Amino acid sequence: MGAINRVIGALGPNRSLAERVAVFAAAASVGPSFEPGLQPRKTVDQAIATGVISATTLSLVTATQSAIDSLGTFLLRTRTFGEGGPSTSTRLAFTIGTNLVWAGATEGMARALPAREDEKLRRGLARVAAQRSSRVALAGAGLSAVIGALDVLAERKRAWRWVNEVPLALPAGIAASAFEIQRVHRSAAKHQDTTIAAVSTRTSVLIALGVGAGVIALQVGERQLAAQVARGLTRFAPDYDEVANPIGHLVALGILGGVLGGGYEYATRRVEQGGAAVEPAYESPPVSAFVSGSPDSLVPFSTLSREGRRFTNMVLTREEIAGVMGEPATHDPIRLFVGLDTSDVIEERVELLLDELVRTNAFDRDVLVFASPTGSGYINYVMAEALEYLTLGNSAICTMQYSMLPSSMSLTRTGLAVEQNRAVMYGITGYLRGLAPEQRPKFVLFGESLGALTMQDIWRHRTVEAMDRDFVHSSIFLGTPSATEFAKSWRIDPAKIDPEGLMLEIDNYGEYLDLPDEQRARVRHLLLSHYDDPIPKFGTNLLLRCPWWLGPPEQRPTGVPKSSHWRPGTSFVLTGVDLINAMDVVPGTFGRRGHDYREDIARFVSAIYDLPCTPEQLASIEGALRERELQWAQRRVVTEQVARAKEALLREMKSWGTAEDPSAVSDEVWKELVASAQQDIAADQPGSGSKA
Repeated sequence: MGAINRVIGALGPNRSLAERVAVFAAAASVGPSFEPGLQPRKTVDQAIATGVISATTLSLVTATQSAIDSLGTFLLRTRTFGEGGPSTSTRLAFTIGTNLVWAGATEGMARALPAREDEKLRRGLARVAAQRSSRVALAGAGLSAVIGALDVLAERKRAWRWVNEVPLALPAGIAASAFEIQRVHRSAAKHQDTTIAAVSTRTSVLIALGVGAGVIALQVGERQLAAQVARGLTRFAPDYDEVANPIGHLVALGILGGVLGGGYEYATRRVEQGGAAVEPAYESPPVSAFVSGSPDSLVPFSTLSREGRRFTNMVLTREEIAGVMGEPATHDPIRLFVGLDTSDVIEERVELLLDELVRTNAFDRDVLVFASPTGSGYINYVMAEALEYLTLGNSAICTMQYSMLPSSMSLTRTGLAVEQNRAVMYGITGYLRGLAPEQRPKFVLFGESLGALTMQDIWRHRTVEAMDRDFVHSSIFLGTPSATEFAKSWRIDPAKIDPEGLMLEIDNYGEYLDLPDEQRARVRHLLLSHYDDPIPKFGTNLLLRCPWWLGPPEQRPTGVPKSSHWRPGTSFVLTGVDLINAMDVVPGTFGRRGHDYREDIARFVSAIYDLPCTPEQLASIEGALRERELQWAQRRVVTEQVARAKEALLREMKSWGTAEDPSAVSDEVWKELVASAQQDIAADQPGSGSKA
C-alpha cells in the first residue's frame, strides 16, 4: 500500500504546483505532435517527435513556473501575516495573481516585438519566449485555480480531503492529448492529408500513455538533481533561498544538456570514421589520368574519403558515353576531388585543387563545373553523369570536401566551407580572367542541400550580378536550405538582389516549361525546391513566425498538408523529423518527392547549362542514369556482403590450424561460390527459360 501511495504521490499530490503544471503541459503537448508533416511518418518517427516535444515542454515549463513560483514566494515574504503565516487561500490568491501578472507582462513584451521577415534571431527568439512564457503563466493560473480551490475545500471540509490525494495534472494532460489526437486524425482525413496514415489512433494513444510515463520518470530525475543543487545553494548562501529552486532546475537542465552534448560528440566521431572508411566496391584507385586519386593525380587516393572514392571511380568512359548518345565521345571526362584528409590547411587544399585543374587541362574543356558537396562530401551522380553524356565527355567537375558528416551534423562547418569555396572561386576566376573570352570554358555552378548553401553564400550580401563578374554562366541548386543567406535575401527582396530576373525558384520541370518563353530564356540560375522538401523549410524561422507555406489552407502549395497548424516548437520538431524521410529513395527508381530531385536533373542540366540534345538522346540518358544507379547500388551491396563473408570464412579456416594458406584456399572457394551464384542469377533473368 505504501508503494502505491508513493506512486500516486509522484504523479501529482506530492509535487509542487510548478511541477504539476509542467506535467500537465508535457502530457497535453503529446496531442499536437501528431499533426501531419511534409513527409510520411512512421510510428518510430512519431515516437521521436512526441518524445522530443514532450520532454522539451516539460523542461521549459518547469523552469518558467519555478521562476514564477519564486516570485510569488518573494512577494508573500514582503507582507506581514499573523501567527501561522499566510493561509491556503492567501497563498492561492498570490499564486494566481503572480501568474496573471507574469502573463500580462510577457504578452506585452511579445506585442512590442512584432514579427518581421528580416528580423534578427535574438529579437525573434525574445518574442517567441515571451509568448510561450505568457501561455505557460495562463495555464499555471488556470491549474492553480482548480488545484488550489480543491486544496482550500479539502482544508475546510473533512469530507473533501480525499481530493488532495487525486493526481489531476497527468490524467488531465493525457485526456487533452487523446482528444487532440482524435481531432488531428479527423481533420487530416477531411483534407486528405496522408502523411500520418501509418500512425493509427490506437497506437497514438498508447504512445501518448508511454510518453506520459516517460515524462514522469524524466521529471523525477530532474527534480531530484535540482533539489540537491538548491539545498547546496541555500546551505552556502541562505539569502538566496527564494531563487534556489529555479537555479537548481537550470543547473539540472544544463547537466542534462551536457550529457546529450557528449553523446552527440561521440556519435559524430563514429560517423566520421564511417565517412573515411574504404568500401570494397571502390577499394582500387581509378585508372583514368583525368580523375583525382589515379596514378597520375596529385591527390593521393587514400585521402579521398568514402564519397570521394565513389565520385572518382564512377566516372563515365568514352565507350559508355558513345553507347548512350549514339555518337563518339570527344574526351575522357574530368572529375577532381580534394578530400578533407588531404591537408589540415585550407590554402593547401585549394592550391592542390587548382593544380589538378591545370594538370588535367580542365580550362580547355567546353564546360567547367565548380560543385560544392553535401556535408558528407557527396556529389550528385545523376548530375555528373548527365553532364558527361550531354558534353560527350568534354567537361570537368571539381569539388572540395569540408566535412565527412551528414549535412544535419555539418551545420557548424558551413563557415569553413564558404571560406574554402570562396578561395577556390578566386583561383578559378583569376585563371579565367587571364584567358581570352573565346578561350574560356562555360563556367557553371552546382550545389545540393548543404552544398547549395555553401556555394551560394560566397555571394551573401551581394547580388546575382556579382556572379556575372565572376564569369559564372549559370547554376543549379537543389533543395537550398532555409539558412542560406544569399537565397534568404533574394526571397525577401528579389528586385534588389536580382533586378534582371535571372534567378528562379520552382518545384519541378513542368513548372519551368509553363513559364512564358521570354522569362524561361532569361533564367540562368535555378533553385529547384520541392514544396514537400523539409530542407528548404527547416530552420529557426519556424520558431519565430508562421511560414508562408503554412498560411491559409487554400493557398498552400501541393504537398503541404492543409490540416496542420503552426505551433513554434511543435512545427519545428515535426519538420525536423521530416528530414529523416526526405531522402527515402529506391536505387534506379527516380521520383519527385521530398529531397529526391533525380527525376528532373538531366532535363535541367540540359536547359540551364545550355547543353541541347535530341529528345531521343535525352530519353537514352535518363534510361542509362537509372540503370547505372541501380548497378552501382547492387555492386556496393554485393561487394560489402562478399567482403564480410570472406572475412568470416578466413577466420574460421585460420582457427583450424591447417598447413595450407587459408587466404589462397578461401579465395579459391569463394570464386567457385560467386561463379555459381552468377549462373543462378543469369538463369533467373527474363527470357532465360526458367521461372523467376
